[in-house]
Amino acid sequence: MFRRPLTFALLGSLLLAIVAPAPATAADGGVAWSVQTADNAQGAGRANFTYDVVEPGSVISDAMTVVNTGTEPLPLAVYAADAFTASTGEIDVLVDGQPSQGAGTWVSVATTSLSLAPGESAEVPFTVTVPADARPGDHAAGIVTSLTSTDASSTLSVDRRLGTRINLRVAGELVPAVALSAVSTRYEASWNPFDSGRLVVEYALANTGNTRLTGAETVATAGPVGTRTPPVQLTEVLPGSTVEIAREVPAFSLGWVSGSVDIAPESVGLGAAPLAPVTAEFSVAAVPWSLYALLAVILATVLVAVLLVRRRLRATAPDTTVPGGEAAAS
Repeated sequence: MFRRPLTFALLGSLLLAIVAPAPATAADGGVAWSVQTADNAQGAGRANFTYDVVEPGSVISDAMTVVNTGTEPLPLAVYAADAFTASTGEIDVLVDGQPSQGAGTWVSVATTSLSLAPGESAEVPFTVTVPADARPGDHAAGIVTSLTSTDASSTLSVDRRLGTRINLRVAGELVPAVALSAVSTRYEASWNPFDSGRLVVEYALANTGNTRLTGAETVATAGPVGTRTPPVQLTEVLPGSTVEIAREVPAFSLGWVSGSVDIAPESVGLGAAPLAPVTAEFSVAAVPWSLYALLAVILATVLVAVLLVRRRLRATAPDTTVPGGEAAAS
């Protein structure tokens, strides 16, 4: 189901959760509603609409339930659209009016609008018609309910969207694949000379195969005090999508840090399996300015102390000269 949506001027951000079976809800004052999968021959208590091993040319009938949980009448637009993984890692769908090119075009919704009184519910039937030439693998779409209103304090319109995700796997050869690219690093020195700096690692992870993917990420630094981060579970990435990831890891450096980003990818869904790990190496100048400044102060202090001691020794040394300016013979 979708998580609680964020409201933005002009358009709303639609977030599709993949685990919570409870209805997704949206609320703004007296305006509130929920959506969830309908219980029918396709299943009951489903987190979202998932159809495994569907043959090309198949037609699937299902329905979504919408409930007005607020205190005001609710006019909603209803539409289906392609789903994708945004660069931030959240799963989203195209806004109404943006043309779909994938599974969003396979979905036909029985009604394009709803008008619900407070407490009223409605079932929205839909069909998924899989093309006869559909490529094997995972396809994603979403059924969206949308409420557009005008902000009284401005001329901008606000689009609040809530919907349910559709996962569909077309039968055929599954070819999971991932690509790691655009790795960049920078070092942020600490003001505390006795503390490690921060290494910021950024990279892009693209799903270049035909199955949904996730994985575990680790960042390793080389050297006498090299480190390796604990594995971090990555968000799900839909086929054709690219996510941009940034990590901060502590790094002790005397001037240069090298290391690698290591991804252990794994396909998602029926027949999930791990893939061969992918690695990208990096190196970056990492000057610990506060440590160098401290060392410079210590060196300068020692040097001044040595000069002062030498000057004092010269000042207190006995005079070994004799009248006439000739040195005394031993």
